[in-house]
Amino acid sequence: MSNHFLRFSIISVITLGVVFTICSSAKLVDKNEDDYALENFIRYDDYIYDDSIKTVLLFNTRSEMTYPIISLNSGETIKLSFDDLRRDNSIYYFTIIHCDANWEKSELAQNEYIEGFFEDELFDFRYCNNTDLYYTHYNLTFPNENMKLTKSGNYVIMVYKVNDKEHPIITKRFMIFENHVAITMNIKRATDVNESYFRQEIDFKINHDGYDIKDPFGRLNVVLMQNYRWDNAITGLKPKFINDTELNYDYNNSENVFDANNEFREFDIKSIRYNTIRVEKIQLEAHDRLTHVYLLNDERRSFKQYYSQPDLNGNFLIKRNEGTDSEIEADYIKVHFSLPTIPIQNGNLYLFGKFCDWKFKEELKMEYDTLNQQYFKEVLLKQGYYNYQYCFVKDGSKNTGDISIIEGSHYETRNEYSILVYHRELNDNFDRLVGFATVSND
Repeated sequence: MSNHFLRFSIISVITLGVVFTICSSAKLVDKNEDDYALENFIRYDDYIYDDSIKTVLLFNTRSEMTYPIISLNSGETIKLSFDDLRRDNSIYYFTIIHCDANWEKSELAQNEYIEGFFEDELFDFRYCNNTDLYYTHYNLTFPNENMKLTKSGNYVIMVYKVNDKEHPIITKRFMIFENHVAITMNIKRATDVNESYFRQEIDFKINHDGYDIKDPFGRLNVVLMQNYRWDNAITGLKPKFINDTELNYDYNNSENVFDANNEFREFDIKSIRYNTIRVEKIQLEAHDRLTHVYLLNDERRSFKQYYSQPDLNGNFLIKRNEGTDSEIEADYIKVHFSLPTIPIQNGNLYLFGKFCDWKFKEELKMEYDTLNQQYFKEVLLKQGYYNYQYCFVKDGSKNTGDISIIEGSHYETRNEYSILVYHRELNDNFDRLVGFATVSND
């Protein structure tokens, strides 16, 4: 313990005396390069760089189901948590990077947006209790007394091993906003009759009464999101009409339209003592001494009628029914997915949802069994309740997928839409986040 305290003290003194330059040794790449082919660079994105790190959560501490967004100087906090499957008792540090509206590192130095330490240690960690798979669970709540944030905008929290900042293990996006504008939204069927049965249109207005915006066409950056997904977010929207302090974004040419998709599939592994939602079989496998859960076969829904069912809009919840502290008592389970259908050519099928940060990950790419004519996949997941869908990605299209091929798309589907309003004043060198709103079409 004394050596650990001495090491922290020395590093803290260095931290106070030196302004650390982020990304000094890590490789930064041009947007045009293939991100998935390069491992050693810092992404200003939700990304896990280490296969031993699992179940990374980032949310407003009001609820585990919330987005990682807080209001500036409100006293609200964000919680980061993750599991490390290694047994080496790693010491982790974190720092925070300010980004512009396009998620590139901003021109601000850390002392311009951080009050306190520029990096700090993750002191809050606990070991798992009564689980088949060993892990160490880490928690961090911020802003805190050691590190306060003084500007609104986009941020990335980066976690890394002590003295190894050039090799992060986690980066996660979060945002801090100011309440300078009022946002109203109207979610409806797409106006275009050719799209009205399977797409949703989001018309909205921004009122900046009491807040001066001299050039809304050049100084505002508006982002429209569906279910807090960055992969299909709509950007670059400009006001269609301006009426005094009201900016109207009511389009007719599909600029503000999303595929409505379908309600999410679900499964429940909060308990492994009995079969729950969508679970066909539970058994302990001798070869890895882990519990394996086999889900019922999924069906292709692309030609089925819409069926209303409650869901979490792709989110998931960590929970173990038989425990009192799911953070350290929920076990890791091998979950088996299966989708009988003919193989889809010229691309790959992925499991998709918030549990994978809405990304097409190699470990979630479905395999195909030609003998049984079905896609299948085995995935290691922490106990809880999960939403998911199947998403098809064409060859050569790494960041864009098509959910409707397997799931179908219906204008009645319940989705949650968010609007982010960024403003760069004439003499500013960073983008303020001056408005945020979320509405569901329930």
